[in-house]
Amino acid sequence: MLSLGQNCHQDGSGYIRPSSPIIEIFPSGKFTTNDESEGATVSKPGLGHYQVTGVLGYNADGAWGVHGGISSPKNNNGLELIYIDDKVNKDGSITIETFHRQHSHLPERFQNKRIKAIVNGEKVYYQDGEPCDIPEGCRWDVRVQMPENSVWNVRQKEAEVATDIEQTESVE
Repeated sequence: MLSLGQNCHQDGSGYIRPSSPIIEIFPSGKFTTNDESEGATVSKPGLGHYQVTGVLGYNADGAWGVHGGISSPKNNNGLELIYIDDKVNKDGSITIETFHRQHSHLPERFQNKRIKAIVNGEKVYYQDGEPCDIPEGCRWDVRVQMPENSVWNVRQKEAEVATDIEQTESVE
């Protein structure tokens, strides 16, 4: 049985997915973790560049697809708003870079035109493939693999040991 907030999570696009461990990453680089991802951190070294540390890559169970865990923000037509170029580094950290996705193959009114700046009263738009941050009002949900010594995993092992001790004592 799925229970929102317990073992499943509604991602930024509204889909219900298995949740843990998960990190929510916002445009500014601010982030939130749940109990299972406690200890993971996110930094934002530059425009469209996010670094996730304290993890061992994406979640290994594959419930979120090939990568095991990143959701990209979409528009009302289900089209992704950004390109994502990601890499799991040798130490398990994840480097994620984002680029504007125009959808220039569509009629103009359906294209993803995003204002980058206003110069002399004129709107300047991002170009297709240009580095950009996660769009405002959106977030990423990144499902990660936590190391054995993470806060959650240590607590779980302690609880298992305590349960084993209780069961052994009740048998004696």
